[in-house]
Amino acid sequence: MSRANREDVARLAGVSTAVVSYVVNRGPRPVAEATRERVLAAMEELNYRPNASARALKLARTYVLGLMMTDITNPYYSEFARIFQDLAYEAGYAVMIANTAHDGAKEIAELKSLLAREVDGIAAYGVREEETLELLASSGVRTVSMDWHLTRDGMPSVVIDDYRATRLAIEHLQGHHHQRIGLIGGTGDRTARQQAWRDAMGPILGRDLEGLAEWGEFSRDGGYHATMRLLDRPDRPSAMFVSSDVQAFGALRAAQVLRLNVPRDVAIVSFDGTVASAYTSPPLTTIQVPYEQVARQCLRKLTDPRDSFEMHTTLDHYLEVRSSCGCNPEP
Repeated sequence: MSRANREDVARLAGVSTAVVSYVVNRGPRPVAEATRERVLAAMEELNYRPNASARALKLARTYVLGLMMTDITNPYYSEFARIFQDLAYEAGYAVMIANTAHDGAKEIAELKSLLAREVDGIAAYGVREEETLELLASSGVRTVSMDWHLTRDGMPSVVIDDYRATRLAIEHLQGHHHQRIGLIGGTGDRTARQQAWRDAMGPILGRDLEGLAEWGEFSRDGGYHATMRLLDRPDRPSAMFVSSDVQAFGALRAAQVLRLNVPRDVAIVSFDGTVASAYTSPPLTTIQVPYEQVARQCLRKLTDPRDSFEMHTTLDHYLEVRSSCGCNPEP
């Protein structure tokens, strides 16, 4: 059986081939809803699939976006990817995900792969390599970053204020009368979170500051081992700011192994606001990133044909207060 073409769809739907084209390409002319439904029904009946290559050549667009992420297994990234894909689908775009796995060479290779497929735009999380930035700048492909530290490098961005958010988390712990607040930071962490902790705790801890920070990968295992090092000492902190929810999952396990009660022996506030943070024991108090707003703003900057959008967008955050900080004790 031969493959159905546009003429077959037009004949079955009782419309012109131009109308079929308007439905497939979502323009440039509007189509009445009843007519659109008739065309879609005909396409379904005939199992018609538009020729993506020909469509891309004609429109000089592929309707494919790239999403670069450092670790798709991290709940933060996987939750964002799901939301971004759903919104892109509603807008008529497919998404290719490039998982760079914290590997500089893989990051560059994944970017080259996206560019070879002529994606219409790239959303980037966790760009590390200078060569990656140079490739993005020279490619001519519209790129939006969700990394705070790139907002000054001439690349459009959608972020929250990491510095203010971290200060909010630490001030909340101080409100529980904690003076020795430690840091579980990430290897290659965003400097804004580190700096906010240093600025908040430096005047209080003085020379003790460096002894209350440990570092690990943004993973459960990284958070576990960093917390074991920080808490398995006689001068351990009474509270910790943990730079990501996924590290905090490991931190909770470390506290359990050390027979420390959270929050009585050590209080914890983390950062991200993943769905899983509400289901730990105790539930995590965490900085909530507005995932959907970030995804919508990013998609708009990638797909809007105009260049009238603001270069850098900073969205609001808030503290999701649960039990790990000492508030809302579990029954």
